[in-house]
Amino acid sequence: MNDFVNNIKPSVRAISAYHLNGKQYEVKLNQNENPYDLPKWLKDELLDEFCGFAWNRYPSFGNLRLIEKLSSHVQIEPNRILVGNGSNELLQTLMAVSLSAGKKLLLVAPTFLIYHQLGRVAEADICEIEFEEDWSFPVNKILSTLGQEQIELCIFCSPNSPTGATLKESDLIQILKRVKGLVLVDEAYHEFSKTSCLELQSDFKNLIITRTFSKAMGLAGLRIGYLIAHPALITEINKARLPYNLNIFSEFVALKLLDHYDLVNKNVEKILSEKERLTRELFELNNVTPLPSEANFFMIKTPTRAPELFDKLADKGVLVRDISKYHPRLKNHLRISIGTPEENENLINSLKTTLF
Repeated sequence: MNDFVNNIKPSVRAISAYHLNGKQYEVKLNQNENPYDLPKWLKDELLDEFCGFAWNRYPSFGNLRLIEKLSSHVQIEPNRILVGNGSNELLQTLMAVSLSAGKKLLLVAPTFLIYHQLGRVAEADICEIEFEEDWSFPVNKILSTLGQEQIELCIFCSPNSPTGATLKESDLIQILKRVKGLVLVDEAYHEFSKTSCLELQSDFKNLIITRTFSKAMGLAGLRIGYLIAHPALITEINKARLPYNLNIFSEFVALKLLDHYDLVNKNVEKILSEKERLTRELFELNNVTPLPSEANFFMIKTPTRAPELFDKLADKGVLVRDISKYHPRLKNHLRISIGTPEENENLINSLKTTLF
């Protein structure tokens, strides 16, 4: 019965789809989003202008206007940029051109689940190395593995989700000197850590960077991301990118937001300030341990089973991320995004009434 399903690759049938349980909430702190939406005056301006667009026409081929704007914003050549429908699409596109059955993908676990998901779909052999006990990147273990294995692609999320750890530049340089394949650094949260490995691309042509408009830039609902690499790699990766992959509204809003980047900077500073306050208040609870993070979120080690605390907070309308099943070392951990002052206060009050 259902033998037709056997036409799907075994590597796909063996895994589950990426899934997130929907919950009712008053406070949403589960997806590392920017809690601040675009101001109404800017939305009104955008919508008024967008009404004059021809919606019956395809987007501009290759998103050249956005690439030019990003080129100026990042201060690199346009031929080093590829734009996508979220950085996830670009990760998938890169794996499509670099991985296949028997090729090796190196990840540091636990990390963003989609890397493993896409690697399995690509039928790659996945080599996972665990973070150190203090949640720092296991650089020596990575170097040892690179000396023993032919790794086609390494992916490092920096700052990493869900741990919040950042890969030091000196450590990344060691890895780049040792590796024979490609290295992708996912800089989805770089605006919060104030770090980037972009300058290393001049010395290491195999270094690829992905970034997103979903986090600090506050456009998660519009799905916009970009990839930065050597022009020769851009040429090859682009061959697997779907044409017209970014819709006209998303591209239009991204262009406008880059003209108002001061809004992004102000929101980042507000989020970082709230992160400091929230961390202090969590430490004062005594039986909740927030772990160091260089992003707009952090993990907490819970005094009770993480799923139970997750459910109790959800019952109070506070939605965080239960990461306890992502990896054995996370069995007593939740991940919490930084919200507005009011949302963070609601979280603290809910934890107090739940834990005491």
